[in-house]
Amino acid sequence: MRIALITRDISPVRGSEASVSWNFVKEMSRHVHIDVFYAYHPVEIEQYEGEHGPLTNVVWHAIPIESCDHIAPGLKLDYYYSLYYHRWHKRVYQAILNEVEAGQIDLIHYLSPIGFKEPGFCWKIKEVPYVWGPVMAVENRPFSLYRTYIFRAKVSAFARRIVHNGLFRYMPRVRKAFRRADAIFAATPNAVRLLKKHHGKEAIYLPENGVTAMERTTPISLFPGQDIQLIWVGRVNDENKAIGILINALTKVKSNRWHLHVVGPGELRPDLAHKAVAFAEHITFHGKLSRSEVQNLYSSAHLHIISSMGEATTTVLFEAMAQAVPTLTLDHCGMSGVVCDRCGIKIPIESYDKVTSRIAAEIDRLIAEPERVEHLSAGVIECTDRFLWRRRIPLFLDTYRRLILH
Repeated sequence: MRIALITRDISPVRGSEASVSWNFVKEMSRHVHIDVFYAYHPVEIEQYEGEHGPLTNVVWHAIPIESCDHIAPGLKLDYYYSLYYHRWHKRVYQAILNEVEAGQIDLIHYLSPIGFKEPGFCWKIKEVPYVWGPVMAVENRPFSLYRTYIFRAKVSAFARRIVHNGLFRYMPRVRKAFRRADAIFAATPNAVRLLKKHHGKEAIYLPENGVTAMERTTPISLFPGQDIQLIWVGRVNDENKAIGILINALTKVKSNRWHLHVVGPGELRPDLAHKAVAFAEHITFHGKLSRSEVQNLYSSAHLHIISSMGEATTTVLFEAMAQAVPTLTLDHCGMSGVVCDRCGIKIPIESYDKVTSRIAAEIDRLIAEPERVEHLSAGVIECTDRFLWRRRIPLFLDTYRRLILH
């Protein structure tokens, strides 16, 4: 089968959506021919293939996004909303249309970014099947946790809630793209529900990423009296990652037998930095690290913590699972569909005080009952089998074959 894959970001050395796309191409190219239409990081792909050899069955079509520096020098514009990203999709559409008309493509798959706000134009091509996703719908950031935001971020989150819900339900091009899609993969359980409710589409639940291989196959142990090693990974100054929820929770932890490793660029805002000073000896800020360095930290951790206010299924969750590290997370977004009671801890979305108190109580409980860490780690090893990449391949292949045949 010859697949045209649309992805903005792809890289063998980056995380997030670049990792989603790279894992897809690397794993699926063993079974289908893939023409990859992408925008970012061609040098990193060339370096990888120079060291490891070219990926078989893959043809790279680099289509750069035009620079907007001449309009706003130094300003980081969000291409989701910019004219330039819109134009990029038009160029991708024309390039793929040429391939389809030449009989070189059997199916189009729009993989990434996972957001719905820019559906592109390839859904207009009727000659071959069209697949979209895993796509994220609208993961509203809980009102009860807005307290973690500064005022500007509160206004932004509230405006985003209104705008994104409106675009998802009523934007004409989004509605047409959803209606046209022959198959849709939904990144979160909530996306499955919203696609059915607002667009009448039956979607296949599939988190946007998965585990390529288990790096650890024996459970982690926390010994009595040992400090529990906590790890948090993300952009520290990203309001959506909401490290403030964790910092405030740690002020309520009764035990002093814990150490937090914070991995990611940026600095705490002043009010959080002031709180963190009180237990500075318990927190190490590592800054931005390479993926291999992050993996080393995971391998010595006992608990991974996600405090994100709203996203799909963050890649760091699967990186932790590959190291058999259980995750403590808020019970929403994509994490709610991956983490269960056997392999992690889900914090119900209640009031801000209840959420931070519950996080603190769960950390204290693990310190008091260290055998629970090993129990949860064993659960991670068991549950991860469902999210291994080799489990995803038959789903994609069966979907492709069914659509092409019909």
